[in-house]
Amino acid sequence: MFVISSNLTLTKGYKKSILGNFKNNELFHIENNQAVEIHRLIKKRFFKKEDVTPGLFDFLIENRMVYKIPENIKNNFPEKKLQYASKYHIEFLIYNYSTSLGIDKVIDICEKICIPNLVIHLNNNIINQIEEKIKDKSFPESVTIVTNNKEMLLEKNRFRILITQKDNRPFVHRDSVDFNYQLFVESHFHHNYFNKKIYIGNKGEIKNTPESVDVFANLTDLNLIQKLNGVISSNKFQKLWNVHKDICDVCKDCEFKYMCVDNRVPEQRNEKEWFHSTECNYNPYIGKWKEEKEYVSLKQLGVVSNNLEFSLNFTEN
Repeated sequence: MFVISSNLTLTKGYKKSILGNFKNNELFHIENNQAVEIHRLIKKRFFKKEDVTPGLFDFLIENRMVYKIPENIKNNFPEKKLQYASKYHIEFLIYNYSTSLGIDKVIDICEKICIPNLVIHLNNNIINQIEEKIKDKSFPESVTIVTNNKEMLLEKNRFRILITQKDNRPFVHRDSVDFNYQLFVESHFHHNYFNKKIYIGNKGEIKNTPESVDVFANLTDLNLIQKLNGVISSNKFQKLWNVHKDICDVCKDCEFKYMCVDNRVPEQRNEKEWFHSTECNYNPYIGKWKEEKEYVSLKQLGVVSNNLEFSLNFTEN
């Protein structure tokens, strides 16, 4: 008897599918006809060698995705279910630096609301000051400084402080695909970009993310912590948190949907359907990135996605 690894995940796209192995951190682009058979094995979990196409069986064995076991120990392999849990109401605070006073207030917000991750966009070299301000605090647990300052980028990371260069490429691109278990699980239930985030701009405006339209408060407001606790618990602030890719046009047909962090603001067509006004850089209906040969846009292909409808008006080759 053979058992298929519980670390495998299969995401079916319109044109291609992705088989992932969390244990080895490996991704394989596979044909959809292979995906059908692998999906059957994942559901079945236990099987005999003759139940599998020979070529596929060899592939699974070579990549340590299936294991031979005695039949009497099959109960030692419980089924693994996807469950997303976070003990924090807000996971990330993103701050576009303006003043040192602003930094003090932002760190205070992280401490009072228990926000573990602080991301600061700045080009002023105030790393020493930030290190001093957080050293005796439990929150934020980590600070990521995003900068274009060459001097700062030459500095070594500090305890709880990571320095990284700003990426000016389009938000979603080939190298931005991120295969990790926590993101994968979150993406099944939430919009992994908007979920549990709060953004503070250089004028003190407080929103869900930089791309969000609605402003809910300002860093200069009185009783700010009390106000923020009310804001982040509101349905309006959390409106996009649960707009996962399976209810978004085009994204729902993409094999990268659980590995893609997408900052486009989804728009609502009806209670169960969402769409984007701008196209992604990947077209799942032809399996091509924008920079690849033979790429065509969704519009050129005949995909219609707007506030009125979603339709595929093309003939497959």
